[in-house]
Amino acid sequence: MEIGAILVIAAIVYTCGSIGLVTVRLTNPFFKGLGWLGGAFAAGASGSILFEMRPDIWSGLAVIVPDTLILLAYVFLHVCILELIESPSLVPKMGIALLTLQASAYPFFRNFPHAEQLCVITLGIVLAVQTFTSAAILKRYVHAGMRAPVWFSITLLIGFGAYNVFRSIVVLVLGIPQNPQFPNPLEVISALVFLGAGLGLAFGMFWMTSAKIRIALEGLANTDPLTGIYNRRIFTELCEQELLRSSRAAEPFSLIMFDLDHFKQINDRYGHISGDAVLCAVVEKLRNAVRNIDAVGRWGGEEFVALLPKADAHAALIVAQRLRHSVEYLLHSVPQTQSKLDVAHNLRVKDIDGEEMVSVTISVGVATYSGQVNTVEELLHQCDRAMYRAKAEGRNRIVLADTPQYALFE
Repeated sequence: MEIGAILVIAAIVYTCGSIGLVTVRLTNPFFKGLGWLGGAFAAGASGSILFEMRPDIWSGLAVIVPDTLILLAYVFLHVCILELIESPSLVPKMGIALLTLQASAYPFFRNFPHAEQLCVITLGIVLAVQTFTSAAILKRYVHAGMRAPVWFSITLLIGFGAYNVFRSIVVLVLGIPQNPQFPNPLEVISALVFLGAGLGLAFGMFWMTSAKIRIALEGLANTDPLTGIYNRRIFTELCEQELLRSSRAAEPFSLIMFDLDHFKQINDRYGHISGDAVLCAVVEKLRNAVRNIDAVGRWGGEEFVALLPKADAHAALIVAQRLRHSVEYLLHSVPQTQSKLDVAHNLRVKDIDGEEMVSVTISVGVATYSGQVNTVEELLHQCDRAMYRAKAEGRNRIVLADTPQYALFE
């Protein structure tokens, strides 16, 4: 296949891809980055057409515009990656520097006898730098759920950059074949590589975008919208998985369930917005009290739960004590709109600079799996009973399930 046919095919594919990508982006705001990817395809299509036309309308250094468009396509691809990973800035600093360098170098090359050779070498170097930069940025985005599409794109970027380095070295050492009877094999291979890399990277961006949307949807389905922790459904599933693992490994695990004492008074006195702020503040204390391997969730209303893998009753009580103590000393300011709330039911109010500082307490139930329950529902029921027993005993305390005594930490 001659180089001209490959360039025409590339221009057609890139043009259709550009139209499709821009259309998808305009009709679906969740597909971030695809608009810039469409711009990359448009620049690539224009570069391919101009590169094919140059023997007829230009001579000598006729590769300036098409080469610049090819580099611009990969700069746009870099911006696509920045938008996809939600970078605070979409300015491709390296890309702008490379475009400036390329634009300023080509007029300088006119004074050299092998100008076209220098242009090919320069294009290969700047493309390699740009793609390696994009790969380095993308590598920071490797995390659970995104590893496969990210590494696929990184591999293509590094491979494409390495090929451009190789191509520049070959042209530097051997020059560019000038036999008009046969197509330049290096140009044919390069055209195929450029076409394949463009299509492969477009697939990689689509793959990453769809994976990111899937993760976002799973997050919405699995988390409480107010606090950002697991909702009841997914927390129960995690408990079932832990029960299965612990029963096989003959290891304990514990559950903590707690309820904010007299939380209704906060909502009635200050409104639900202030109540939501208090809930978020308590959840932050919950996150700080547990370990990295623990899972926390919202059970409903002002009730929260924590799953502590490999934690026996003693370890769970330590976590519960730390949590109860940190929440007790949590002060949250709310606007002072009415008279002071009476100091009662463990709800304390202090007047500070026109605001009231509200402190809440919690009643905590703790249950530990030791191989004697068969279902998660049984263990959660034990934990729930212990929590309500803590409330019945006077609140602001911790009760361990199936024990005659309760634990009160001052």
